Amino acid sequence: MLKFGEILMTMEPEKQIHNDKVGAMKAKDANVNDTAFLCGYFSIDGKILSNITKGKSPDSLKEWTPLHYSGQQTAMLSNFYYPEFVEFCTEVRQSYSLRVNRQVSIPAGGDERCSFRVEDIRFGIYPYDIVMFSIRIEFADTDLDKLLYALSRLRNCCFYDGAGLDEFISVCIDPLKRLYCVLTGCETAPDANCLVENGNKFKLFHIVESGDLSDEFLYSCATLSRYEPDSPFSASREYFEKTIAESRLNIFNNWKALMLLDTVTFCAKELSDFTKGIWTNDYFGMIYLYELYRKTYLYRQNLLFRSRRESPEVLHEQLKYFERKYTFSSISYNFLPNDVDKVIEQGLGTAKVERDVYRVIDQEVESKSAERESRSNVFLTFLTCVASLSAVWDISCMVDAMVNYEVAFHYSTVG
Repeated sequence: MLKFGEILMTMEPEKQIHNDKVGAMKAKDANVNDTAFLCGYFSIDGKILSNITKGKSPDSLKEWTPLHYSGQQTAMLSNFYYPEFVEFCTEVRQSYSLRVNRQVSIPAGGDERCSFRVEDIRFGIYPYDIVMFSIRIEFADTDLDKLLYALSRLRNCCFYDGAGLDEFISVCIDPLKRLYCVLTGCETAPDANCLVENGNKFKLFHIVESGDLSDEFLYSCATLSRYEPDSPFSASREYFEKTIAESRLNIFNNWKALMLLDTVTFCAKELSDFTKGIWTNDYFGMIYLYELYRKTYLYRQNLLFRSRRESPEVLHEQLKYFERKYTFSSISYNFLPNDVDKVIEQGLGTAKVERDVYRVIDQEVESKSAERESRSNVFLTFLTCVASLSAVWDISCMVDAMVNYEVAFHYSTVG
């Protein structure tokens, strides 16, 4: 017969298993906070941009407030980032903001709704007539499933019609469509999809505050899919492990990040205001938007080449200038911003796009150069033949003048 202490010992494993399950359920059911940025981009009219640069802004831009960095702010950033990168973010890029500060509610499946606050909308005018914008929204103490469902609906801008997002469209999308019309010269913006020049959805950068830092939780937040802490998984285990291994940034114990093509996700617990400020202002406002701009520019150059709207020689020179002025091999004196930049670039696939664009344009330029050289050689050969015949004629005329053929052969035409 077991003693009382022995009975407790035999019950302890079952108790621990029960506690683990309860803990997992609590982690799954716990609400989270999320700071999210929905990002889009489009090309604008260079003439309109020239007027804005000269201070001749249209009246419809009056609702947007220009953002300027003070000398002190620039000097502070230069302590952490290379001067050329700081100059790009603070001077080359012209930034504007529209304060919103509105509570918005959207459907969250069934009869439920998800509420969040829209902080502001910002846009930046970048070199080569590209505008990039972001909508900042804040979710406070929100159920995870509702949050992920809401973000999935909000970023799919080509499916806004009939989605019950009228309030969000009125608060966030309509001001951007008015901006689009002003900067592109269009009378009316067709739909929200015009705010993403290539593709069908907004890019997403978000910061999730939660006590759960498991890879499964991180993957769920990054892919906006249902959180599945236990097997079986909707995604194959092989794909899940490959994505985590290639795209995860895991340096400290209190946060992780996963950088994918369409989303960048930071998951953290006990996030301080100071760290959150660095992530929103530096990692998003400077690094992510810069890498997204690079990807956008390279993609547009590829489209211009494929559509034959610009000559390969002009595109080649533009790429060389872009590489000298706006491509930075490193951006910071510190390791962490460089690591963040590297993984973001990898997730966006910028390096592959860059290699492919440079390769095809270089090949086309070389091909056209060889073609021109071949035509030039043919023409030079023709000129050489003509010159040779002319020389034969001149020599014949000289000999004819020197020799009296009429006396020798009785016919002057023999010469």
